Amino acid sequence: MRLKNLSIRTGLLTLLSVITLLLLLVSGMGIQAINKSRDSLTALNQIQGEQLGSLMNGYNLTLRARASATLAVRKIEIGLLDVGAKETEKLDVYVQQSEKDIRQFNTIQTNSEQEQKLAQQVQKSYQDYLNQGLKPMLDSLKKQYTDEYYTLLENNLTPLSDAFDKSIQNFRLYSQQLSGQHIQQANLNERLMLLLIAVACVMSLLLVVLGWLALRHMLLKPLDSAIEQLEHVASGDLTHRITQGGSNELGRLSDAIERMQLALLDSVSQVRDASQQIDQGSRELFSGNRHLAERTEESVAALEQTSASLEELSATVKRNADNAELAHQLTNQVSSTTDRGNESVNYVVEKMREIANSAKRISDILGVIDGIAFQTNILALNAAVEAARAGEQGKGFAVVAGEVRNLAQHSGQAAKEIRALIMDSQSHVTEGLDLAAKAGETMDEVADEITRITTLMKEISYASQEQHKGIEQVHIAFSQIDKVAQQNATLVKASTDTTQSLEEQSRQLVQAMAMFRIEQHRGLLQ
Repeated sequence: MRLKNLSIRTGLLTLLSVITLLLLLVSGMGIQAINKSRDSLTALNQIQGEQLGSLMNGYNLTLRARASATLAVRKIEIGLLDVGAKETEKLDVYVQQSEKDIRQFNTIQTNSEQEQKLAQQVQKSYQDYLNQGLKPMLDSLKKQYTDEYYTLLENNLTPLSDAFDKSIQNFRLYSQQLSGQHIQQANLNERLMLLLIAVACVMSLLLVVLGWLALRHMLLKPLDSAIEQLEHVASGDLTHRITQGGSNELGRLSDAIERMQLALLDSVSQVRDASQQIDQGSRELFSGNRHLAERTEESVAALEQTSASLEELSATVKRNADNAELAHQLTNQVSSTTDRGNESVNYVVEKMREIANSAKRISDILGVIDGIAFQTNILALNAAVEAARAGEQGKGFAVVAGEVRNLAQHSGQAAKEIRALIMDSQSHVTEGLDLAAKAGETMDEVADEITRITTLMKEISYASQEQHKGIEQVHIAFSQIDKVAQQNATLVKASTDTTQSLEEQSRQLVQAMAMFRIEQHRGLLQ
């Protein structure tokens, strides 16, 4: 497989995979070496630190116990029994502490069968030394039996102590030997790690060199070629051909750049032809917009004159509407006055009727008065006859009766005169009532005519207002048309400026397209 056909993704993944595997290998071996070193150090610490430390502490305590026993027996021999008892107590304490340390030694886990065997020998020799030597010696000193002490010292204590010392020496030698082995293993692990690090470094350098060469061939050279081609395109040279790449990402990039160049070549050719057509069309459009601007300005001037005439007509119609409204108000006032006059006439008619009724009642009353006067006259005559019959005694009564008769005659005469006046007044009231009724009918007719005039003036006023509103609407419409015409004029002017700018830009576009060199690739577009 050629490298230029290998994808960048595959190459990078391969390189990263190899580096990762190398790192994992080195890391795994390093972890294994660290674990071995840790196990060695743990075992070494367990033997040299914990086991051997507990053993040596127990051994030193046995030596202190023997020294305390020697001191105690000497004090007893010279008669210092209390001092000897105190030293015996120290001996007991040292023995108990040594037992504790040896038990600690036995609780530590051993790492090998030989170590376990040596630890058992140490334990057995210590138990013999303790049970057959130290404790019996402690009992004899507590009893202050010096002879028994010396017998135990000569017969039992010395060989048991030598056996215990020998087991401790064997364990120490084994621990030293095991420490040496662990140190050798640690040195071996160190050399192995150094070797692995050196191999890893060499392989890393080799991978870096191989990766650089591969990336240079796969990535840098095709990128340089693509950059060079893009620089030619940026300078306007569309005649330069790019080197054919492989099938990887950069090969596809090269193919895409070539397709882009061909598409750009096609676009530049089309834009160049279109820019020339746009330049010609913009010139014609500029000329047409200039003539349109002139005609639009003339239309705006005519619309302004029409709008002024409409304003004058609107003012005239408004004055007519105001006058019609004023006439309508005057007719309303006259109608109100007529209505009040009609009401007054009706009131007069009603009062005249009341006067006629009162005169009729007065006539009836006068009839009653006339009847009373007649009866009074008859009674006065009867009284005069009776007075005449009475003679001298009725003379005064006859005078009174005469006076009463005269009064009755005068009352009757007055009632007749009043009746005549009432009849005359009643005839005049009747004529006045007829005239008032006729006047009321006339006022009703006048009121009806005024109402019709009011209605007519109201219709005239409404029509004038509607006419005024219509003219205002027409004026508003003409104002809007005027505004639209002015806006059209502004737009036409702006369009003219834009067309002029478009013409300038089309010339610049033609000049810009002139920088591209495309003659050698005309055949490719076919």
